[in-house]
Amino acid sequence: MPDLMKRLHVCGKLCTIPAFRKNNANNFSTPKLTIPMKNPLPLTALLLASTLLALGQDELKAELEETLFELTEQLEERKFTLQELEAEFEGAEAEEDEFHLKMLEAEVDGIANSIERSTESLGRLRGIIDSKDLDAEQRESAFAWALERHHRMVGLLELESESHRLEVELELHQQDDDEDAADRLENRLDRLNARIEKTKAIHSQWEEVAVARKAQQHDKAERLGQSLWIRERDLEVSVQLEHRKLEIEETRRNVDQLRREADMLGEILSVSREMHLRAQDRAAEWTKLKARMKEAQGEQKEELMEQYHLSEEKFHLHNEISSLRRELVFVSSEGDEGEAEELEAIIGDLELEIREIDQQLEK
Repeated sequence: MPDLMKRLHVCGKLCTIPAFRKNNANNFSTPKLTIPMKNPLPLTALLLASTLLALGQDELKAELEETLFELTEQLEERKFTLQELEAEFEGAEAEEDEFHLKMLEAEVDGIANSIERSTESLGRLRGIIDSKDLDAEQRESAFAWALERHHRMVGLLELESESHRLEVELELHQQDDDEDAADRLENRLDRLNARIEKTKAIHSQWEEVAVARKAQQHDKAERLGQSLWIRERDLEVSVQLEHRKLEIEETRRNVDQLRREADMLGEILSVSREMHLRAQDRAAEWTKLKARMKEAQGEQKEELMEQYHLSEEKFHLHNEISSLRRELVFVSSEGDEGEAEELEAIIGDLELEIREIDQQLEK
């Protein structure tokens, strides 16, 4: 019986071995012999904890890898955009359009800088994932902070790139003496640079939060972090309000411009209608002249032909005046007073020629 009890060991439970004693054919007594075994739960819990920890590490690493993969895809998209812009820049060099070339160059520089800095940042995130010196909690915390730094850096680079583009555009408009456009760009640039300085100050203090956390000063880190979060939201709200205000101002300028253009088109339409009516009159006059020429003979016919040539010359002079009046509409809208005066002088000379023709026709 002792050998049988040894063979009936069951892990994790109390071993119960039946001892059978036969009294007669129809009567069995079944007393139970209970043998306490050593409790294996501490070892089982340790194995389970190790398994769960390994699974947790794998799951965490998979999540971090997925995040890094998404960021890498975004980086690849920027690289593709850079290639397209560089190709466009090479094609634009032949056009000798300085404005277009300078703006493209500024955009290429901004994206190239963003790609370089982002590549370095993603390399640091990769290092955190692959590190052998961090446990799960340390890895997750380090990755989260590095990810926040990455997003802050990308946002700041976008603002600085936009600032550079505005500087280039402002310089080009100043070279062209376009004061209105230069003033608008200068105001935008001043506001943007002020936003950049505020953003840099906030980013600098986020690093103080990281230092406090590393020093186990969690209360200080939490207070400073909440304060910075509020400052970021304040800045974001003020930027949105300012953006909408600028959008309204820009829309108003566009409306005013459209009204001026509508007035210009109205004047041009009026001139075109005059030319059309003149062409109709000319066609009717020609029909009458043809009929008279059929009946005319000798000197009368020559006089009619002379009248036709004078009338034709007058017709073309009127059309030339109309074309100059249309051009004058555009010149006046651009505020070029010198060219407008030249056009008006030419129109005056042509009108004088028409009066001389009228005098010949009256003879």
